Amino acid sequence: MSFSYKNLAVFYYQLGTLTQAGVPIRAALRSMLRSCPRVMRKATVKMAEAVDEGCPLSDGMARCGNQFAPLDRHTIDLCGRGGALDVGLLSLSKYYETLAAARNKLMGGSIYPVVLLIAAVFIPRLPALILGSIGNKPYTMTDYLWDTAGRLACAVLASVLGWRGLRWSLRVPGLNVSVERFVRAIPVFGQLRFDYALSRWISLIRLLLRAGIAVVPALEYASREAASPLIADAYAKAAPLIADGVLVSRALAATNTFPDHLIQFWSTGEQSGRIDDMLDRLSVYYEERWQRTLDQLVTWLPRIAYGLIVLYIAGQILSFYSSYFNQYNELLR
Repeated sequence: MSFSYKNLAVFYYQLGTLTQAGVPIRAALRSMLRSCPRVMRKATVKMAEAVDEGCPLSDGMARCGNQFAPLDRHTIDLCGRGGALDVGLLSLSKYYETLAAARNKLMGGSIYPVVLLIAAVFIPRLPALILGSIGNKPYTMTDYLWDTAGRLACAVLASVLGWRGLRWSLRVPGLNVSVERFVRAIPVFGQLRFDYALSRWISLIRLLLRAGIAVVPALEYASREAASPLIADAYAKAAPLIADGVLVSRALAATNTFPDHLIQFWSTGEQSGRIDDMLDRLSVYYEERWQRTLDQLVTWLPRIAYGLIVLYIAGQILSFYSSYFNQYNELLR
């Protein structure tokens, strides 16, 4: 089981700060046995044992199974080889800190809409339960539970299955690119997901450059590990052009996947020889952009909940009065 974003952010920050201060990795890990998050102390022991045996930190992380993501292990491995282990650790800390803050913001913004939706499901049927009938039909507790908790459970199950199906389809080669193109067309959510993927992609390229990795290998690795099949597919199209000597910015532009703003900044960095500076600017730009989109999504969640409640209550009203209309029609006969 993997660690929480919050614990990973704290762990990487503590270890990165110690290594940045010049503390050897072996002594840093031993020191963290008393200060790191409690749930990570067993993993820290395994990493310390691996380092004591002369293995790199990434090998110690691998001994912890799936508690550390493959991307984390690969990033630490590359940064360690490039002599920039502290840079890799602190970058991962900032990454997980941002993810934890985004998750908390989304969950906090979802509480009120969820409460409203649950209230809208359970409250309208209470009068029928108290009266014990709807029209001339008896209405029991079993009927009430089916119409409320049962339908709510079906909706939750359908949502979970749909979400898992989406995540599965994004991992299927060939299908994943088409699915992400569809997801990207979804208002707000699609833009949020793609901007986040671009932010992570640019940040990883910048991190690898700081670790001494050349631009093309850094671009290849970051694209392969990107949380976006579209980006990976775009690089696969651009790679032959880059191999033929075409500038990276022109090769990326030829894929028609990346925004014009990104291409322009990359091209400026190539011409000025300051690609690091341009990547810093792009990383900040897309991180701020996806966070603004997240704020917009959180703002719209209550409005979406209100709309669903209105539709649900309207359906309940129509269902309630339809029984009386049926009784009236029967009396006329």
